Formats: sequence, C-alpha cells, structure tokens
Amino acid sequence: MSQPMRSYAVYGASLSSSVAFPELHEIPATQPRWTFDTAPRLAPMVEPVELGSDLLYSDVRARLFAHAAGHRIMVDDTGSFELSLDRRLVTWEERAESWPDFVRAHLLGRVLATALYLDGLLPLHGSAVETREGVIAFLAPKGFGKSTLALALTAAGARLVSDDSLPVEAAAAPRAWPGVHSIRVHDDVVSTLGVGRRTLETSEGKRVITAFDDDRLLSRPAPLATIYLLDPLGGEDAATTRTAAPAMLAAIGIVAHVKIGRMLGRSAAAPMLERAAAIAHAVPVYRLHRPRDLAQLAATTATLLEWHGIPSA
Repeated sequence: MSQPMRSYAVYGASLSSSVAFPELHEIPATQPRWTFDTAPRLAPMVEPVELGSDLLYSDVRARLFAHAAGHRIMVDDTGSFELSLDRRLVTWEERAESWPDFVRAHLLGRVLATALYLDGLLPLHGSAVETREGVIAFLAPKGFGKSTLALALTAAGARLVSDDSLPVEAAAAPRAWPGVHSIRVHDDVVSTLGVGRRTLETSEGKRVITAFDDDRLLSRPAPLATIYLLDPLGGEDAATTRTAAPAMLAAIGIVAHVKIGRMLGRSAAAPMLERAAAIAHAVPVYRLHRPRDLAQLAATTATLLEWHGIPSA
C-alpha cells in the first residue's frame, strides 16, 4: 500500500483508503466494503469492451470499459480507476497534474456508483433527506438546487441522506441508502443558511459543508417515501407546488437521472428502466415547482416539512 490506510463512512458502508477524504467522516478501522489505493501504472486491459461514455464538461469525457479483470473508468481530467472483478478494490493510476478534489469526486461519484449499480442498486443523481414519512429525494441536473434544498432541510431538522449521489434499492418497498454526508453549495447558500463552520473549498469555487452532528445523518438504509423531479420556477412571489407524474413519465424521469446512465451504455438500458419502473410503481413521483430565489428558500423548506414532517429523535 502506498500510504497508511484510513477508514471512512460512505454509502452505508466503510471505505478504506490510502488517499485522505476530508469531505467524509472518518471512522474506526473496520472490515471495508471498498478499498481505494493508488498505483504508478495500471496493467493493460485484456479484451476490453467500451460500454459507454459521458461528456462531463468542455471536451472532458468519462468512459467505462469492461474487461477480463473487472471494469475500468477512464476520465480525461483525472486518469483511470480500476474496479476489481468483485467490486471491492479500486486502484487509481496516479496522475500528478490532477486536482485532488476532482479525483475524490470521481471516486465517490462515478466509480462507486458503478460498483453499486453492478451490485443491483440504482445510483441516482440526486440529494436526499429523511423526514417523518421517510426519505425524500430531489433529482435534477447540475445547478438546479438539489443540494441547496437538502442543506436547508437538514438545517431545519431533517436528516441528511446524501448529496449528489443517491443509491436506491429497487424492491417492492424501495429503500434509499445513505451516501455522501457532506454537501457542496455556493457561497451565497452558505451565507443564507448560516452554516459556514468547517467548510472546504473546491477547485470549482463551491463550499463543502461537513459540520453535521451524528443525529442529523442517516446511517442505514431507510424507506424511500417520495421522489421530486426539480423544475425551475421564476418569480419572487411564486409558491412551492407539486404535480404528480404519471407512472410511465415517472419511470422515464428516474432513468434520466441515473448517475452514470450514459457511461453504462446501451446494454444497461433495459435493467435501468426495469429498476426505475419498480421504484416509480411503489413510490410517488412529483414535479416540484418552486422559486429559485434564495429569499424564498425558507418558505420552500417550510412547505416541504408541512408535507413530510421532521423525523423523530
């Protein structure tokens, strides 16, 4: 191993890593579900098949390959991540010019999302909190405010489930798994909510909020109560409302927000839709319309808590 190993809580399990993750909660060493280490060079792939690719920004892509020894995620800005055949060991081919927070973000997002998908879960691009009714999830593209809503609700008494990546167990009674217990938001959100203690700054100019008490965090899978597909809504006086999505449109909406859908490629289309349909059949899905003005964030938070309630202690 290249560096001393540390243990972190993530996705309801333990990650043992030679790379420090300041955005995660460090825990006592235990049997890890995943081990993350580095290597100067990865072995060549044997009989690789490119499954799919995703355009991240500008001309930077993430590509997923299946090969004889497992899966490899190749990201143009950070390099290659090797996922072992049993999906328990991740090895990153070190690239000196990579931004460390981007390396960590790809590991927590795309790489572990691939492992979770292959283990039978549906990893969604969303943020979520636990309420009295159960877990409510916010699904949306980048920049639609899902992290802001999760932070506001956590500050108001809900429990944080995950930010940006949400694994869901597609069963007769779907469950949301805890994910990443830190939230990335812009400075104006930090100022509005007054949650500035213990923050990290990212290379893209956001703040990572890590200062959550243990009783504000969900630590085990919990029933999924509601999914919200976020719609932007302008106007300072607009109220927060919701519109039920028909079952088929709900399933399509969920598939559209699979964290690594394009990277998984065409071969995963049928399994993704099957899992999404099972979730949409069991859980109500709404279009959430709310003002994007931070001055109205408290009102939106109050409305959501009126609908779902604060979890008991």
